[in-house]
Amino acid sequence: MKILSRMIAVGAMLGLAACGTWHAESYLSEEISGSDFNACLAREYQDRATSEAYVDCDWIDTARIVEKGRAAAAGQTVMPYDPANFAVLPEALGELQEGRARLLAALDNGGREGDNACQCAKAQRYYDGWVEQASDNDMGIDGSYFGGVGGPVQPNRVEAEKAAFYEALAECEQAPAGPWTIYFGYDKSNLTAAAQSVVDEIANTVGSRSVSVVGHTDTSGSSAYNQALGQRRANAVSSALQARNAGVSSATTSGESNLAVSTGDGVREPLNRRAVVTVD
Repeated sequence: MKILSRMIAVGAMLGLAACGTWHAESYLSEEISGSDFNACLAREYQDRATSEAYVDCDWIDTARIVEKGRAAAAGQTVMPYDPANFAVLPEALGELQEGRARLLAALDNGGREGDNACQCAKAQRYYDGWVEQASDNDMGIDGSYFGGVGGPVQPNRVEAEKAAFYEALAECEQAPAGPWTIYFGYDKSNLTAAAQSVVDEIANTVGSRSVSVVGHTDTSGSSAYNQALGQRRANAVSSALQARNAGVSSATTSGESNLAVSTGDGVREPLNRRAVVTVD
């Protein structure tokens, strides 16, 4: 009777899980657009759920992840798993809780809104994967609950998820990039050695993201002349960035209309002779 009861229970769970996965297929094939945190998180969960469903054939975890992905796609705030709610090994709980605390701190300090939002979404995806792999004992420490499926914890998978989480978290925790200011000599638009070093820093930092460049001048000279001079400065920075394979979405001028240091007309102020680069 015990064996029969277990078989009935397992069959019921598999039937429900399979129905859940079938119901989730519309989400797995959905086109999710957008570059904000929730859109990135929804795509990350979609990718993970697809792997769980069609590679690992883990219907229960698929259903969990799909539920989180749909909530993110709907604009809801989706929290990373709490390992205390999973059957993780006691010796693994402390490190999981520390990782979650770091992730939550990064998210609460602008990680959901900043330039690194998609990296923060990736960190959450891999954190949940870490919890999931560390709790594979929830189906029996020897896999006996499903006749060998669902356990035990596989250390290599745990370590892979953990490593991917910390790699993404490191980028998530980085301060937002920019803006950068590049200074010019009086009536000049050529890049000095110091200016070129800033260009190098920008190119090394932004990666695949694009930037906008705005050229500025001081108030010496006519307004029309300064508009053109500001444009030459923006163009010089733009060309240098593109030579370093950085993407530039726009290079425009403010001339003398947006001063860093307020002065009267006809004043030579070094801090106003600049170009400002911001990440889009």
